[in-house]
Amino acid sequence: MIIGKNFFIIEIPKTGTSFLRNYFKKYKNISITTHHDTIEHNNKFWLLKKKYRISTIRSPYAWYFSYWRWSCLNKNSSPLYKDLTSQRLKLKRLKFNFNFLNYIASQITKNTVDLKKLFKDPKSKKNFSNFLNILLNKKFRNFIGSDYSFMPHDNLGYMTHYFFYQNVLRKNYNLLYDPHIKFNQLIKRLDKKIFTNIFFKTENLNKDLKIFLKKSKIEKKNFKNIEKNSSSIDSDKDYLKFFNKKNMQLIEKKESYLFKKFNYKKLSKEKL
Repeated sequence: MIIGKNFFIIEIPKTGTSFLRNYFKKYKNISITTHHDTIEHNNKFWLLKKKYRISTIRSPYAWYFSYWRWSCLNKNSSPLYKDLTSQRLKLKRLKFNFNFLNYIASQITKNTVDLKKLFKDPKSKKNFSNFLNILLNKKFRNFIGSDYSFMPHDNLGYMTHYFFYQNVLRKNYNLLYDPHIKFNQLIKRLDKKIFTNIFFKTENLNKDLKIFLKKSKIEKKNFKNIEKNSSSIDSDKDYLKFFNKKNMQLIEKKESYLFKKFNYKKLSKEKL
């Protein structure tokens, strides 16, 4: 987290937060905690009283591609890579709900050798497509050794689950485990519990940051030569070539909430 006098920023991975952290290091009166932690990790609920409560967001297409490509390049530095390619059976990871036994069986029997191949070549369209299918197809969800494996709703996307993990309190996030709440009602309930009130879009990050600095009367520092933790996607305008109509539609279905909330255009109809 990034914490200032009248604001804080929480950070969804692969949304430009390394740039934000390196930028705000220029200020002596702004503190920076562990990357991608939450208010509850810090046990600083008083932060919710701050005027500007900021989060980050990115086009779901770009987010999935960036996360996969970064995981290909960094392997064990990626939590998602470790969740998919390792057997996750520690007690702290287990949820004793309807899916407990299926999860245990899947973790024991999943083919970690084949799953590691998904991250072997960051230029492979086939690997990326297979990665999306495993991550977003409900029948493979137990391969992912995380909270997401224990969430029952078919149409819940991995990115949407992560968005709520960062932007609502844990007591509300835990509703995602409840199989008795209809999915649309669940999303509406969680949307009302979001505690952030400003969103920086990765696609407009410099512009959004400058607007915020002016609004909050924070002196603007030099933006040049600020290091980014990048998989080079921002300079690669051809990343959409990694998508086909089928996997675009899969993302659009699972991340429908994010497309609508943040006005991201669905591109599958334009894909030949």
